[in-house]
Amino acid sequence: ASYLSTAKVENLMWGSMGLGVCLAVVQKMFGSAATKQGGSIAKVFVEIQRKSFHMIGGCIIAMSYHYGIKLGFMTPAFGVGEVAAHKGNLPLEGGAGVLAIAFVAWMLDAARLSIPAVQKWYLSSFKGLIRQKEMNKGAGVAFFIPGALAAFMSAPPNLAILGVLFLSVGDAGASIGTAAGKMRVFASERMVEGSIACWTLCSAMGWYAGLPPHMAMICSGVVTLGEVLAEIIGLDDNLVIPIMAVIGA
Repeated sequence: ASYLSTAKVENLMWGSMGLGVCLAVVQKMFGSAATKQGGSIAKVFVEIQRKSFHMIGGCIIAMSYHYGIKLGFMTPAFGVGEVAAHKGNLPLEGGAGVLAIAFVAWMLDAARLSIPAVQKWYLSSFKGLIRQKEMNKGAGVAFFIPGALAAFMSAPPNLAILGVLFLSVGDAGASIGTAAGKMRVFASERMVEGSIACWTLCSAMGWYAGLPPHMAMICSGVVTLGEVLAEIIGLDDNLVIPIMAVIGA
């Protein structure tokens, strides 16, 4: 984590947020036409719709944690850490803040799965963002936030945030690459093209943030392998990827 540049991690957060917004705009402009065309292009645009939301949401979580610590509104969830100067009030403990958000997400998902009216509202409000296999099980967001929390609690802020960005951006690349891909990875639904996209994006982000090139590539390899294994054994990659990023680095 000592290799990482805070300024570059901030640049990655804002760049990833901008990319997510751009993908959302592209999907809004061309998604309907792509759906009518069908085939691989339609699958790609379905993933763009999901993953633009995924990227924006992940960046909001990462930014809230980073700037909350930087401005003195919260303390790092990892260890004691240094608390920035704050105005009068005691800062929120970072892990508790993220846990509170996770609790709200869990309650909403539990209500969705047990109350038909809530399920109907959820599907109409977030149409296109939930996969068919998630209709009767926990949605990705119910695992995304605990995955981020696990990273925040097990690593210094810059490294933990990089892990969340690996999930936000690397997993988006993996899903879009898989939608357009042809070569399956072992017995999983992942495609080689998607895994290459994930590894490439994560390696580039890790190197830019300050990891030595070999460490960035190894860390990204651990993340990509973890994503594939999660698919094979039935774990949610939203929970696995941030933790694997911390382990790999």
